[in-house]
Amino acid sequence: MSTMKPASILVTDDESNIRMMLRTALESDGYAVEEAANGREALDVIQRSHPDLMVLDLNMPVLDGIAVLEQMKTLAMIHKPRVIILTAYGSIPTAVKATRLGAVDFLEKPVTPDDLRQTVRSVLNEPELDAPSGMPSPEGTYEEAVSRIRRALRLADFENAESMLAKVADRPAKHSAEYYNLVGVLYEAQHKWRLARKCYGKAMRADKKFKPAETNLRRLYELHTFGRTTHPIQLGDEAPDDIFYVRLPTAVEK
Repeated sequence: MSTMKPASILVTDDESNIRMMLRTALESDGYAVEEAANGREALDVIQRSHPDLMVLDLNMPVLDGIAVLEQMKTLAMIHKPRVIILTAYGSIPTAVKATRLGAVDFLEKPVTPDDLRQTVRSVLNEPELDAPSGMPSPEGTYEEAVSRIRRALRLADFENAESMLAKVADRPAKHSAEYYNLVGVLYEAQHKWRLARKCYGKAMRADKKFKPAETNLRRLYELHTFGRTTHPIQLGDEAPDDIFYVRLPTAVEK
């Protein structure tokens, strides 16, 4: 019999019936669940219980979800929960802002138990994004390497782009917005939507003024919400051809 401690999850929503539904679904999968009815209660639970993950509604009294994310950044804690936000249909700008503040995924209301379980499992088991270390760096400067990566992506040479991204991963710029945006483009081209969203979010958090990642994340939200988008993928340089078209299915994996 396994003795592994179950993951702990904090469900934060001002509607008791929604909290009950979320709690029931999560406890049926073996998670340890606590509840909070507003943002202030959520912050108290985070500091007391140190949950592994929080499902956070954005529209709440006392402190809304955005305020909770902002205050979480100021907490002197080594262990902070990953955050999945609950957002109303079509509230893309708010979801983008929440991602910039640290949320790693989102669910649109009304949430089904199956969508909840799938998203929670994915976030808790999400692999590391950084490429394997110890690989040789490509010749030339980081900027020259990135230029070659962009060209490979435009040519749909994904194997070469992936190899070059791995080779620059151990450089100091690996945590830059530019790097994570390009990794996100590669994941999106491979139809790995969840990893693409996470990379674009990392890019936005690395540099809040880096617009390509925000545009890319907004496009994925539109695909998820409406099944369509008018935005091409942004590679991140300032050239006129700083876009990348990839054939996307009409339905995006949630």
